[in-house]
Amino acid sequence: METDHQQDGSTGTTGETTRRSYVRLLAAIGLGGAITGAAASGPQGVGVAAAQTDGSARGITVSDSGSTIADDVSQLNFADSLSATESAPNTVSVRGETNPNIVDVRDDLGVEPEGDDLWAAIEEHYTSFEPTERNHRYEIPAGTWHVETDNIHFDAHEFLGIVGDPFAVLKVTDRNVDRLMTVGSVDASLPHAQRTVMRDLQVDVRGDYDAGIARWYTYRYGRMENVSMRGTRDKFNPDYGGDRHTVLVNGVRPSTTNIISGCHLNNGDTAYDRSTHIGHAIPFSSDIYNHGTNLWEGCQVSGYIDNGIYVSGDDGRNIITGCHVRNCAGAGIRIGPNDHVQDCQITMTEHPGFPWSGLWVENGGGQLVSQLLVNSQIRKDTEIVRLTQEGPARLTDVHITDEGTDGRAIRINDNDDAPTILEGCTITDRSSPTVSDYAVYVRSSNVTFNDCEFDIGSQSSTDRHGVFVTTGGDGLDRFTLDSCMIDADGASLRFAESGADHSVESSFFEGLVMSDPETTLSSVLWVGNRHYGETNFAGERTGWQGDFNFGFDV
Repeated sequence: METDHQQDGSTGTTGETTRRSYVRLLAAIGLGGAITGAAASGPQGVGVAAAQTDGSARGITVSDSGSTIADDVSQLNFADSLSATESAPNTVSVRGETNPNIVDVRDDLGVEPEGDDLWAAIEEHYTSFEPTERNHRYEIPAGTWHVETDNIHFDAHEFLGIVGDPFAVLKVTDRNVDRLMTVGSVDASLPHAQRTVMRDLQVDVRGDYDAGIARWYTYRYGRMENVSMRGTRDKFNPDYGGDRHTVLVNGVRPSTTNIISGCHLNNGDTAYDRSTHIGHAIPFSSDIYNHGTNLWEGCQVSGYIDNGIYVSGDDGRNIITGCHVRNCAGAGIRIGPNDHVQDCQITMTEHPGFPWSGLWVENGGGQLVSQLLVNSQIRKDTEIVRLTQEGPARLTDVHITDEGTDGRAIRINDNDDAPTILEGCTITDRSSPTVSDYAVYVRSSNVTFNDCEFDIGSQSSTDRHGVFVTTGGDGLDRFTLDSCMIDADGASLRFAESGADHSVESSFFEGLVMSDPETTLSSVLWVGNRHYGETNFAGERTGWQGDFNFGFDV
């Protein structure tokens, strides 16, 4: 990954005027902002009013990025963007942000579709300006435009927009193009990529080409909207394989906000015969350089081998809402500290050829998952939902439909000291297992299931069980079931390790409830439950509060 470290600089130019002159200026222009003998602020959005000292009647001189406007300009118009901040005693800085300069790539840059290298033309225009003067929106008319230049580095600008007008196709036509662009750098010093927009574009990699779209390191704001890829990635191709990341978005400051909206990567990557999925192309991601907030909304991804939405490795925040991931290996959605998944769907109808999980919650804590639908119709290599985070996490209204074969629906193996709470979650298991197994594995302490319903019915001759509380040797404490229903073929609930301070209340067990020999369950609260199957606690029970319903013997 490139790291471009840049020197401290300034994103704009300011001038100074005395406080008295500034008051006179405001009185002259009022809210509309007009005055004789002055000039309009320029495209950099920094208008500077400086007091005159020669006593002439020339009024106020306005400069923009160091260029003084001619005296014959008759109007000064700050519109609604006028603002003032005190920068030193008796001085006031006048600043404003203006709309970007519009550059039509055909009319202004002379690029012809399906002929010239559009990317080279944009790079030449962009680099011809100083960072504080880069305030442009490149509009690409409808049609197909060639990309033959590898990885333009849009390192620093006030505003950069690359947009289809109304929609355009960027066709990669050179095998040396590994990635279309890099925006900004990991260094948070100025000048930097202040505001960046990319929208209404499709990147075409069909034929013997492969490329990632973008790596963004944004400073203030980034928006990628309605960007898609036509053609299948081929990351491991020895002749023309492109960048590992397809869309990588990082905010380099905690105050940075990025929005990735309505972007579709539905043609996947080409699978190669390897022992692991790692190293194939990643569709949507952020990494260790993200310290800001990324909002991923309404995005789709299908058929990728190295995860789907992979954002677990940073200390920023990722909010994933309304997204749909289909048939991805690794993990469909993989989140880290303080991330939030809301109203998303994960669908598995074709096995990707490598181990997969649907949702993976890892690293740190503070994760929230709500209104997630998971539908699997294939063999599970491990589990559909994997929880291995190091801090607290809460999952609400997660609904799993499993019509595949072997493997688990949920595995929890997180930090024993931090609570993991699943609330209002369901499993509808109509799988066809070839080996006897449990749908839910609890392998750590401090886990709560509240108001959950697990309806588990094998479609083969092999039993499918419910919840298994086990670590393979160590004790587990503070396991809680409250107002849950577990209907399974054989065992609804099984304790395989000793533990203390469990709480099982107001729950329904259609199958066997049991503990293994040599287990000791102490200080357990067990009240208000309904047992419709047998109970068989082969280990010891000490200091329980409450007991089984009347009529059950242990």
